[in-house]
Amino acid sequence: MVQRISFKHWQLAGNSVMKKALIAMIMGVNLLTLSSCGEAKNSEDAQTNIMGNPAETGGSAGEVQETQNDNISGSADFDLAELENLTGEYEYLSDYGTGKLIIQKTSNGYDISDYKSESSCRFLADSSNIETIENNRIYLKYPEQVFLNDTAAFSYYILEYSTGEINVYYGKSGFEETQLLYHAAKKSEAAADELLNSFIHGSINAVDSTDLTSTFYITDLNMDSEEWGAYSIGEKADLDNDGENELIISGPYGGIYLDARDNKVYEFAAGDGSALILSYVAYNGTIWIMYSNSMNAGYKSYHMEKFEGADNLVEEMNFSEELVDENNQESGMKYMLNGAEISCDEYTELCSKIFAGQVNTGF
Repeated sequence: MVQRISFKHWQLAGNSVMKKALIAMIMGVNLLTLSSCGEAKNSEDAQTNIMGNPAETGGSAGEVQETQNDNISGSADFDLAELENLTGEYEYLSDYGTGKLIIQKTSNGYDISDYKSESSCRFLADSSNIETIENNRIYLKYPEQVFLNDTAAFSYYILEYSTGEINVYYGKSGFEETQLLYHAAKKSEAAADELLNSFIHGSINAVDSTDLTSTFYITDLNMDSEEWGAYSIGEKADLDNDGENELIISGPYGGIYLDARDNKVYEFAAGDGSALILSYVAYNGTIWIMYSNSMNAGYKSYHMEKFEGADNLVEEMNFSEELVDENNQESGMKYMLNGAEISCDEYTELCSKIFAGQVNTGF
């Protein structure tokens, strides 16, 4: 990804040849080095400053933009969806420790980044840098440097991929002259059950899905005491219909449900007072999360959510019963389903099916 570095321009007054020569001596080669990030140390870093006549190194900055525009407009020539199966983090042995090759989907396509260490990287490329994808190879033409005289120098990378691994080749003058730079293997994710057990043992925390800056450890909860409001470790069950179990922390107002994904533990659902009592329900062949509100006399309401993965809500349902006149206990009841009034018989039949499959997970 091309980043331009701004300099303050300075001038020497006068038009004499001697002063022009002085400027040339001070400035040396009229060169602007573009570095993705980190510091160049050798050719493997693909960040070394290029000296000499920059016009010989690979084309103008306008060509950089033209190449990017052509690739964006011509992306149909190759299938970017091929990158979908490659998204993730790959690790390799670097001179600076463990390097990371990361492929991730963005709103503008895909980003491909190579981090030699936490503070240094080879390149930060995006879809516009891809020349083509064919025969399990991604060809990147990456602008390493852009010069003040509007010329540019490119480096060439080939990412040769197979299941769970990528070989990265690098060259300065073209794809045909690239050589193997490193072999990277996809970073494996810990199994969901392993992550949940790590939370139970206190070695990792849980993240609030609605506020990713908020976390808590199991030691932050009042566990296994005789006091009201204490939590305890409950069962594991597939609460979001993704084929993997979630962890139930039984406790006040139904407790807390925890989901493990992306190498982290997330708070999936939680009870929150008498108006939001948490439980789960086996209904119509799948599991639903249910929040109950029965804190007021003459009024009961229920909200149910069905997930296909804890971050993918696919269906909701609301039903309730309440007095026609809240000030008159003899006014009779009104029954609602998803905003529409239904009969007492319909409501009774619905409740019998739902509550037959309800599992309470707290108090």
